[in-house]
Amino acid sequence: MKMKQADITFIAQTYNKSLKLIGSLLESKISDPRVSFDMFMIMHFIEEAGSEPITLSEIADAQEVTKSAISRKVGTLLDLGLIEQESDRVDRRKKYLSLTTKGHDLYKENDKVFRDMLNEVSDKFGKDDFLKTLEHVNSILEIIKKTAE
Repeated sequence: MKMKQADITFIAQTYNKSLKLIGSLLESKISDPRVSFDMFMIMHFIEEAGSEPITLSEIADAQEVTKSAISRKVGTLLDLGLIEQESDRVDRRKKYLSLTTKGHDLYKENDKVFRDMLNEVSDKFGKDDFLKTLEHVNSILEIIKKTAE
């Protein structure tokens, strides 16, 4: 069945109201206005790595973006003193990222805000329905990625 113009309009409106709005709302909750939601997500991947070293390339792969897109944001996080990087002892070109104490504190503070928001959505929408909806969105995104190849 072919998409009608009204369907396309609905998709465009849903995109604008969902992904863009969610991103800007989440970003507005970050306690440091210099930190974008994308930067917060970089900090999230570093935090989740724990004591395991993580590289810029690994974060780019996990976020499915280019290294250059992550690199600019990493540069800002370094300038803000929220993360630090250390060169590999064997391959000096390889840089491992970690949160500074300041970065860890900012991450923990904002992680709680986001978890509280997501818990509220989950409580009101229903956890199973919420997760199922996100699974559907991910399935749609995978199909779209394949059609773009």
